[in-house]
Amino acid sequence: MLLSRFFPSSHRPHFSRMLYSNRRLRGSSREYSLSVQHVTIGECGQGECRDGVQFVEKLINQQQWLMPEPSTPISRIVVKDFPPNVGGKSLTGVPSMNSSQDSMQFVNAGFLEANQSDSGPGFYVIRDDLLHPLLGGNKVRKLDGLIPELQKRGATDVVTCGGCQSAHTAALAFACAERGINAHLLLRGERPAIPTGYNLLCGMYGHVTYIPRSEYANRAGMLTKHALKLAGNLGSVSWLDEFEANPNPGSILTESEELERSGEGGWRKNVIVVKEGAGDAIALLGVIRLVRYLSQPTRFGAEEPLHMVVDTGTGTTAVGVALGVALLGLPWKVTGVILADSIESYENHRRRLVTDFATMFSFSSARDLQLPLVWEQRSRPRKFGKVLPGEIGICRSIARHTGILLDPVYTLAGWETAVRCFIEVEGVGKIVMLHTGASIPAKSGDEDT
Repeated sequence: MLLSRFFPSSHRPHFSRMLYSNRRLRGSSREYSLSVQHVTIGECGQGECRDGVQFVEKLINQQQWLMPEPSTPISRIVVKDFPPNVGGKSLTGVPSMNSSQDSMQFVNAGFLEANQSDSGPGFYVIRDDLLHPLLGGNKVRKLDGLIPELQKRGATDVVTCGGCQSAHTAALAFACAERGINAHLLLRGERPAIPTGYNLLCGMYGHVTYIPRSEYANRAGMLTKHALKLAGNLGSVSWLDEFEANPNPGSILTESEELERSGEGGWRKNVIVVKEGAGDAIALLGVIRLVRYLSQPTRFGAEEPLHMVVDTGTGTTAVGVALGVALLGLPWKVTGVILADSIESYENHRRRLVTDFATMFSFSSARDLQLPLVWEQRSRPRKFGKVLPGEIGICRSIARHTGILLDPVYTLAGWETAVRCFIEVEGVGKIVMLHTGASIPAKSGDEDT
């Protein structure tokens, strides 16, 4: 099934004024032309655009999007046979403890309808896993604003990286292939004997290179090396989040545009690097668009407290949700359940993303926003790709009772935290889990697979 069935290329909303900057480097350097989107001071009124709501409205209305609409189904999960002796008590890793999990029954009460009242104790699941039959989840959300930017910049090739079963690399390759852009995927580790899952999709839609773990550790150097090799002497290389604001907007064409044609009459390669997990400021746009959708009166509204739970790999999605909440002034809080890194690293990533976003969209007030975001370690830490005994069985049980497919590495962590918040915390409003997509690994290490 093609992505165009869901995201038709004919959807082209009005796009905002663009400022351009050109930077040329020859030989060992790079030459590229970049477009940077801005909601300008003049558009926001005199002085700074301090009203975050107004800023978000202008940004969304003037931006091009991959998805025609930001809508997503929302499932209501009712918890039955709730053990009365655990109410208000701390249950460390409740969902990972089989005895506690077995004492609760999860029932899918259907999709949330407008003005629908709660039907028993439980929580909500934002079903972004249903955005696409193969590539649903937060990867598509991050591509919502990212893919149009690649097209605007005239990308001929894209270079990115990820794990052997990276959903990000598969989604990016899929979307690029439909738009005539070559995706070059640097995957960590060794080539599997039998391609499965997202690894299989990567090989179908993109050009895969397997990178030794020692080289992969230096992601910036690795990506730069492969991008420069791909571009060759006449091509150009740029990073998606690298730009300079030029106060004098003009044509993006460089003085040497005629040299951009090779001797065979084809365009030279314009290679753009996308960070691992689409950890670029432009990727925050689609997530902020989702938050605005969820704040509509027919969804959760903008008045009632909400506790959003997001499982995180790079942390970009959680930062985007929290930034959207802060800009719109919503009484919501966000918990990012981290996978395999330090809280300090996630905080550094948050600061960089917000700074880049504020600079890219000329909204300096964003730097001073206090994001309602808390990072939380998952109950049973692990390395990337590691599945612990019993987790496949828990995912199977949830799937059979609710029809919701979780994966043991990422989305199960979000489910665990949502259930724990439902049990332990009172007075925080609705508990909402963002379903970021799911895939069951080929090798689980689980005794009951």
